[in-house]
Amino acid sequence: MYLARLDIHSLRNIEQARLELAEGVSLITGDNGSGKTSLLEAVWLLGTGRSFRSNRIAPVIRYGAESATVYGEVVLLDGSRTSLGITRERAGGVQIKVAGEAVRATSALAEVLPLQLINQDSVELVTGPPGGRRRFLDWGMFHVERGFFGVWKSFRRGLEQRNALLRSNSPLAADELDAWEKRLSEDADLLDRYRRSAVEALVPRVASALAELGGSDIIGLRYASGWDRHLGPLGSVLAAQRESDRVQGFTRTGPHRAELRLTVGGRPAAHALSRGQQKILACALLVAQGRWLAEATSKQGLVLVDDLPAELDREHRERLGRALAGLPAQVLVTAVQQDLVMAGLDSAAPLRTFHVEQGRIRAS
Repeated sequence: MYLARLDIHSLRNIEQARLELAEGVSLITGDNGSGKTSLLEAVWLLGTGRSFRSNRIAPVIRYGAESATVYGEVVLLDGSRTSLGITRERAGGVQIKVAGEAVRATSALAEVLPLQLINQDSVELVTGPPGGRRRFLDWGMFHVERGFFGVWKSFRRGLEQRNALLRSNSPLAADELDAWEKRLSEDADLLDRYRRSAVEALVPRVASALAELGGSDIIGLRYASGWDRHLGPLGSVLAAQRESDRVQGFTRTGPHRAELRLTVGGRPAAHALSRGQQKILACALLVAQGRWLAEATSKQGLVLVDDLPAELDREHRERLGRALAGLPAQVLVTAVQQDLVMAGLDSAAPLRTFHVEQGRIRAS
């Protein structure tokens, strides 16, 4: 499966564009500020409903326009096509369509178009807070295990209810808390199993990808549940700390506090590795996840790589380029100059190239 066609309307400096994309690698070149990253942002909006550059939608919409629209056609495993579309309005409205039918949840977009992003912020997968690494694991489970998303939503709903009850003064809160803590405990056990299976699947693939990318250290991946499992199931732990949680006004332990710990020789990778090594590890994690997706589901993901030359030195850039060219995924790569990335991507087939200039995109 791959994104075969992309239509963009009124997104940043792109007034209107249509691209026919390659199943393999598409290279997008252009000067800084020309609109290369905006093209990738359009794909990200199509697959997630949001921007990776801004928490607000207003900066994403072209100046003078009231909305931005992205439409795409995806070729499925059987060769048939389906369509995706999203319109984000400056006033806050959102319209989403999948296969011509209106849907409400952005998860419907993500299910059809699995996206990964490698850019200057990817290093935060190693150096940033635990939430980013939880989302990394959950992305994989969302696409690989059909039952995961329902459990995840159930847990989030239960967590919201427990937190609301902790902050209330209702005399019935104790009985309701008992019920919600039971549900949270059941969901937590399932989430824990899903995430541990994700780590088990990723460990050998990360090691392989790291070796290919020139990483020199053995990286440890260990999942921490978010609560002390020696104290029993989460329900028992929540019941025991109910009063202290009430004082704080929120639930302090559970899968929402889980952590994927990356270590080198027992030390956190964020402290043990140089900045360059951290970037390589982040890339290895994402390459490994793309391979896991393909091997576990036969799906192709779509990897967006923004300004590859700026992130790595020549040797590691070429290594990553070769890994991306061989990845069972569609890849969109931006660069200021084509020759800066071709040493690694020259084995990609098919390879399609585009040039962006002042928001206008043309095949080259």
